[in-house]
Amino acid sequence: MGTSIVPAIHSEFPSGKTVITVDDEPGDADYTSIKEALNASSPGDTIEVYSGTYPEQMMYIKNDNITLLGIAHELGGGNDTGRPFIDGNVALGDVLRIEASQVLISNFLIENSNGYNAGCIASNDQNNITISDCVLHTKKEGDNPNKGIGIRGNHIQIIHNEISFCSPGISAVTDSPLSITITGNVITDCGIYGGIVLTGDEQNISGNRILRCVEGIRIFGTKNVIYRNEIDDCPICVESTNFDPGQRGNIITQNNFKNYSFGNLSRGYWWTRSILVTFYGVVITKKDQWVGNYWDTWIGIGPMRIRGFLVVGFVFVFLETGIGLPLPWFEYDRHPAKEPYDIPGTD
Repeated sequence: MGTSIVPAIHSEFPSGKTVITVDDEPGDADYTSIKEALNASSPGDTIEVYSGTYPEQMMYIKNDNITLLGIAHELGGGNDTGRPFIDGNVALGDVLRIEASQVLISNFLIENSNGYNAGCIASNDQNNITISDCVLHTKKEGDNPNKGIGIRGNHIQIIHNEISFCSPGISAVTDSPLSITITGNVITDCGIYGGIVLTGDEQNISGNRILRCVEGIRIFGTKNVIYRNEIDDCPICVESTNFDPGQRGNIITQNNFKNYSFGNLSRGYWWTRSILVTFYGVVITKKDQWVGNYWDTWIGIGPMRIRGFLVVGFVFVFLETGIGLPLPWFEYDRHPAKEPYDIPGTD
């Protein structure tokens, strides 16, 4: 396990980039360890990892322009099939950490991260990152979960992944508008912080299916568009927080909200919006806009009244502390959809 094989002669692209191969069957590839292949890589390399099981912990991508690609078959001998399986073995930290820019990670099964604020895939202040077609679980069902994907930076794409038993499924932070795309993901059974947590302004979350999570989508920011997602069996569909009185709210439009019972108060409510109260006065004008969503509890006539809470925050500057007071509140979708939207990948 993890034994290094003497590297074979790598194949070269015309540009001088190298393809490095990894297979858990000794002798079939350049390496049997993904970590050792990453350590041996140079900027611009592609690392192809073939089907098999890889007990790996605390792997780092430190070179720019690296492609880490899972190949769903064996390179040589053996009978493994499907995505290569990276078993973090309850690693005390991130399983795979990105410390470089222009990185693509695709087509892996990754499980068992551990430790405070850890994740299956994580990065901090890196740019041009794409994570696609991966299956992620942080720990076994019933244990305290960690992040599936935890990423901070600009020009981030998180697309077509399957994430379960995490908290949250995806956490994305950016300081650049129009910089994060989260689309086509299926996120299930994520506790505490729920399916997706986005911190940033003017971002797009679309085409995702979020099922049986404590929260569907939590937003810290303004002018974000939540479009054509299916949020099913989540006590809180959307939670948004914005303490900037100069900005308007977010747009939540053409989503499917299903399998929710208003009569079961123990299951929560559709939304939460937090505001800040200072000596300047109460700021309650930055309402999120709910437009044309499908609600399976709508009676079919008139606007949809959306039950939620307005959390009013009082800040005591001289004490450097504050408190939050949740008030029952309603917002409205004035033109709800009569039929659910056909959202690809959410059937």
